[in-house]
Amino acid sequence: MFNSSCMPPALTYNNCLPILGRDQLVKSIIRDNKSILYGKSLTDYRLVMKLLIVLLLLKICSINTVPSDGPQFPPTFRPWRTISPGHLQSFGNQRSPDGPVRPYIDRYLHPVDFWEYHVKHKLPLVYRNAINRSPAIKLWDDEYLLKNYGNLDVLVEKKVENRSYSPRRMVLKAFLNQYKKEDIYVVTVLPDAMRPEVQIVPSVLCGTFKTYLQETNLWIGSGGTSSIIHFDADHNIHCMVHGRKDFMMIHHRYYKYLYFNQNSPGSGSGYSKINVNKVDMNLYPLLKRVPWTYATLRAGDCIYIPGGYIHQVKSYKRSISVTTLFSPTKTFNSSGCENLTLKYTPMSEAPIHWTYKEGDHTIDLGYRNLVIVRKDILKLFGLVAKGKAKITKEMFMKYGARELCEDWQRPPLEVFEKYFDPDGNGYFTQEDIEQLPIASLKEIVRAIENPAGPLKAAERIDWNQVLADRQALEKMEEEELRRRQERGEDEDEEDEDDDRREESDDDSEGEDDNDGQRDLQNEYDRKQQHKHEEL
Repeated sequence: MFNSSCMPPALTYNNCLPILGRDQLVKSIIRDNKSILYGKSLTDYRLVMKLLIVLLLLKICSINTVPSDGPQFPPTFRPWRTISPGHLQSFGNQRSPDGPVRPYIDRYLHPVDFWEYHVKHKLPLVYRNAINRSPAIKLWDDEYLLKNYGNLDVLVEKKVENRSYSPRRMVLKAFLNQYKKEDIYVVTVLPDAMRPEVQIVPSVLCGTFKTYLQETNLWIGSGGTSSIIHFDADHNIHCMVHGRKDFMMIHHRYYKYLYFNQNSPGSGSGYSKINVNKVDMNLYPLLKRVPWTYATLRAGDCIYIPGGYIHQVKSYKRSISVTTLFSPTKTFNSSGCENLTLKYTPMSEAPIHWTYKEGDHTIDLGYRNLVIVRKDILKLFGLVAKGKAKITKEMFMKYGARELCEDWQRPPLEVFEKYFDPDGNGYFTQEDIEQLPIASLKEIVRAIENPAGPLKAAERIDWNQVLADRQALEKMEEEELRRRQERGEDEDEEDEDDDRREESDDDSEGEDDNDGQRDLQNEYDRKQQHKHEEL
């Protein structure tokens, strides 16, 4: 009688009762009730049973079932449990959400509409089934990644986010062999070799969006990751390839209630002091004033997070996601959008500024926004040139270099001659900076900022070959020991035949041989133990 297929993750009685004929059931109960009142032959038993069935269904269908890939989200708000709701609980229990982030199911917004309705006003959205056709969704299990991309370098961070922690650099093969046992996850620039297998959301493939595509990142974790409450400078489209992530989204107007370390939401990026796993509502009482919306992403889903928009993210089991960052602008130039078709496009065909290919000296993660760098250089004409049309080499070295950066990674004079003044004129103009190629801007950024991780990965070791060599050596030593033991037994037999009469001497020699064999065995055991310790 009961159909379990009517039980999605969040249920109400309206979902279930139509399958059982809710209206007919109610009418039947009323009819039976009238029958009893008018003294007809129907029994009280039938009426009672139907009432019990209705009550049981209402009880069952009002239960929110827990998803199999993680806990219920958003959490149920229970203000009656504590004096300060959410005290010493995870972030999200202090107040019920205002609702989900606006979803678009099985469709994209044209870039002009994407700008007009969301990016312009910094309003997030969710694309359901946005990258379902990406080969990565079916292919990217650990075995496939290990086989095809194991030698690529990645940056690795701790699961519980810490903005003061410097990422480690290692090969993907080493990470995949460790990440289910260690407290680490990958957040790195998506390698060029992997980009053809992931679709880019077409809403950013023309006009200003396409011009300022900043960076694509790869995230891999075994679950149990929890970000701090933070915001980032760039716009971000975060897409799930495998697993699930839960997002809590907060408008930047509530910045002052979230106890940030930064001075203002216009300072680029910032993070809150609040411990998201155990919120102290006595220490942070203003948090209860902050409204929030939510979104749960699964494989194929994407969320747009505007630059400066505050958010917090959790994952529970193995997850892989890819993000596309693009620079905020005050206006949108729709050039090239007239004939755009929203078709499947791999990330390898998008003009991304910061990329990584195998063998690169740096992994360019989190470098400064190129648009901002160009603007900072143009500001030198007001700060240094005092309105003049040119900045000479002398002016740059005396004032300009210090304005751009106090801790240069390369000599400022070398950077000036190679990128600001490649023609050797001894100066550069505003027009030169406005037309400065992206490649030159990237080199200038690398010269004034530290890379987001070590320049070189740890030395690559072929552990399979090391193990095979050790096993071959052990086998050779075992055979050599066996041959030596056999030769010792043959000598004992010959001595017994020739010198049987000297029984006492033979016994003494046999004991000496046995002692020698024991010494050999002990020496061999010590060597083996030492090799295993090294391995």
